[in-house]
Amino acid sequence: MTVPIRYRAIVAYVGTGFHGWQIQRNAPRTVQAALEAAVGRLARERVRVEGASRTDAGVHADGQVAHFDLPRRREPRAVRDAANDALPDDVRILAVEEADPDFHARFDARWKEYRYRWSRSAVIAPGDAPFTAPVSPRADAARMAEAARSIVGTRDFRVFAVGPRADESTMRTLHSVTIEEEGDLLTALFRGDGFLRGMVRSLSGVLADVARGRVPPDRAAELLATGNRRLLSAKAPAKGLTLERVSYGTGTAGRARERPARPPGQRR
Repeated sequence: MTVPIRYRAIVAYVGTGFHGWQIQRNAPRTVQAALEAAVGRLARERVRVEGASRTDAGVHADGQVAHFDLPRRREPRAVRDAANDALPDDVRILAVEEADPDFHARFDARWKEYRYRWSRSAVIAPGDAPFTAPVSPRADAARMAEAARSIVGTRDFRVFAVGPRADESTMRTLHSVTIEEEGDLLTALFRGDGFLRGMVRSLSGVLADVARGRVPPDRAAELLATGNRRLLSAKAPAKGLTLERVSYGTGTAGRARERPARPPGQRR
């Protein structure tokens, strides 16, 4: 009996033209579907591609990690090149390597990083516009940083989630939220052990309103304490969000030494 060979890949994509990562019945264009078609063409059979994070429609990635099995061993560079030849221009496999047979891109991840980008510029350059959300020229990075400090830690983030299941744990750990300012550009880098659907965009919407002065700096803390969804700001636009990288404990895309426990219902 032939034993399939597992591969780990780092994937980048522009999310603008995709209905998110995950294959959906009524969404013909997803990143997962594009990758499965390309890798399946190489394997000459159906191949399942599993991603570390199920990014939403319009969200980008520079360092998504995925795994898949091929029926026989192939040189990783050849796998990368053959898959890229069959992929559309807005998604690329950046690197491929052979992985342990039990490696799982999603459940072995130790932490993930998402970056949200805003611009205070009156005119956003065309090359930046697909990846950057506009914000008021008066947006204050210091106010945003003050609000960000209140959401770091292990907390119940249900109020920031979109459609969590009743049986799904909404406890997550945010290791850090780093606010950076460079000219007109404001960014928030979220590092956490996992993220609920819509969580980063919801948090970013609140942070943006704090920076604008529309809500007080303690609004995020108030939301966590009360769970009152009427206090939520509008979700930040998907185009400003990018999955930057995923860590497995031995480097950005390395294999974890020990498989961590899977949090109940962890989705993203």
